[in-house]
Amino acid sequence: MKLHLVRQLLEKVLLLSGLILVVSVSLPETSRAQQLVPDTRMALIVGNSNYNGEKLPNARNDAESIAATLQTLRFDVTLILDATQEDFLKKAEEFSQATIQRNANVVLVYYAGHGVQLAGKNYLIPVDSRISDIDTLVSDSIHFDELLKLVGRSSAFKMVFLDACQNNPFQDRIKSLEVGLAPPPDVSGFLIGYATQPGKVAYDGAGDNSPYATALLSYMHSSGREVLSVLADVNQNVRKETGGAQVPYVQFSVKPDFYFKPGPESDGDLEAGLWKLSVQQEDPRLIQLYLQRYPEGRFVDEAQTILERALKDTNGVLPTPSVGLASLEEEIWSNALASRNRALLQYYIERFPDGQYLEQAKTLVTQMMPDNPNNLTQSELCRRFATHPNDSTVIYRGVSLNLLAKNSGAAIHSCEQAVKDYPDVPHYKALLARARAAAGDTKIAVDLYQQAAAAGDTRALVSLGLLYELGQGLPKDLLKARELFERAYANGSADGAINLAVSLYNGTGGARDVPRAITLLEYASSEGAARATYNLGVFAKEGIYKTPEDAAAYFELAAQQGYAEGALAAAAIYDEGFHTDKSPQKASELLLSALTVDSGETLAKISSDARSWSRDTILEIQTRLQSAGYYEGTLDGVPGPLFNRGLESWRLYGGSPS
Repeated sequence: MKLHLVRQLLEKVLLLSGLILVVSVSLPETSRAQQLVPDTRMALIVGNSNYNGEKLPNARNDAESIAATLQTLRFDVTLILDATQEDFLKKAEEFSQATIQRNANVVLVYYAGHGVQLAGKNYLIPVDSRISDIDTLVSDSIHFDELLKLVGRSSAFKMVFLDACQNNPFQDRIKSLEVGLAPPPDVSGFLIGYATQPGKVAYDGAGDNSPYATALLSYMHSSGREVLSVLADVNQNVRKETGGAQVPYVQFSVKPDFYFKPGPESDGDLEAGLWKLSVQQEDPRLIQLYLQRYPEGRFVDEAQTILERALKDTNGVLPTPSVGLASLEEEIWSNALASRNRALLQYYIERFPDGQYLEQAKTLVTQMMPDNPNNLTQSELCRRFATHPNDSTVIYRGVSLNLLAKNSGAAIHSCEQAVKDYPDVPHYKALLARARAAAGDTKIAVDLYQQAAAAGDTRALVSLGLLYELGQGLPKDLLKARELFERAYANGSADGAINLAVSLYNGTGGARDVPRAITLLEYASSEGAARATYNLGVFAKEGIYKTPEDAAAYFELAAQQGYAEGALAAAAIYDEGFHTDKSPQKASELLLSALTVDSGETLAKISSDARSWSRDTILEIQTRLQSAGYYEGTLDGVPGPLFNRGLESWRLYGGSPS
């Protein structure tokens, strides 16, 4: 098996690193069963937008959205909007007393608004502040340490999230203020999260919510995920949305063992989840929502075929679906929350007029911008048009270079305006560069990439490195390419790590260094980069890294990370018994799981190469297809047309491999 290191201009894997600062660990792990015990959850949410002479438009949206979402997660929420100093202190005192009186065991505080640091201390700014110098800053603000003391009276597990420090609003008056926030004090019993690292600037965001709030809102509702796992995903999402400029920060003094939503862990594949709901319900409206959300999705061809047939059969009128089951309500609600999908929330409201989450759904819909392009800002349109698929976030799915080329005019227009509106956000220059590259304006694209790379944007660094490596728009310079990949990796880019690993393994642009190449692939794999994991499996299989016995585990992990080739490689190992026991059961599970990972390429490969698999593995697949109602042929371990149709149905409708 050859090393599968894909080299394709501007289309590389990008998964971003998580920054978790562990101060100390002192509590033992509790069992998952304990997490299912009902608890008393209380939250204080503050959103300050309407400051004198300046507004933070998203702070109010962030607070309202966080509050509404926490209510669905059984939090008793106190929401304060545009808090004056008096109101802030009063509500915080009342909240503190209530957490003690009610013996709360989970307490959460979220603040969106201005915050500054002075002499190593942090201050949260009320909307009625009249700050002109250091004395008035101290007297007219909320001292973060004092807020922690108030909340700290409770014996509960305590979480505090600060989505602050967008900028320093008093820079013209108080020159001694430093950038961003100071590190939080080491307070026992707390988990403290910042929207970005101490001393750095966070962004308010161009959409409905800030990058940090958007990620929190999406991942808090993931079932079966411990809080640090949730925050690791929040970190990656924020990094991708900001091109590595904003890196969330977490500090805790006890080992967190908290689940926002207890229960079985979800697989996190929102696209496959929405598709499964759509096709199993045979609901054309849901299929339309799928196509709207995922215009280049894995099931687009099937969705368009089903939708066209449904409209033809009903003379162009969408049928009204039957009343949904409670399980369907929960699945639609969870998908809508996690994907921040306004249209799906509206569908929920219409489909379940007596639903248990109806009021929260109505609240969230009013906070989200309609999906109509006429209602979107130019900066948000820029992200929708030009985001790289490997940089996709919960909101911005990413588009291929081919699709971007078709819409390059609109993308360039939107991104040029975004660059003007947000000159301090280098990621918009990287997006504009990608749009220019798609339009064939290579010279302009190179200049923009260079500007964004100089500011540390990870997408620009990787893309510029690839241009130097391939000699496209620039003189071929392998040394310069390696330097750019090195910088991207230093900024936390798994994409940069993979490209640097390729350079080191092949010895291009400098000395060959296989051990470091492996270390870089390990890093990228730990950050969820499936191709890096797959390549570690190849190294293991060939005896370059660890042992051949380890290969299957790496290939399986690559499959779990969404790489179909990993599933096929692991299935081959179990099918052949390569340095492991033969297992037709595992091989069949892996092959079936790979069917929904891509747009049908794996289905075609398995169908055409079916006779290359052992009779026992084919028999196991036939049995599983028959149990799901997709196969009516003989259980003989021999593939054929009925077998292939069964695979197609499994891909289309899903199954329950056990």
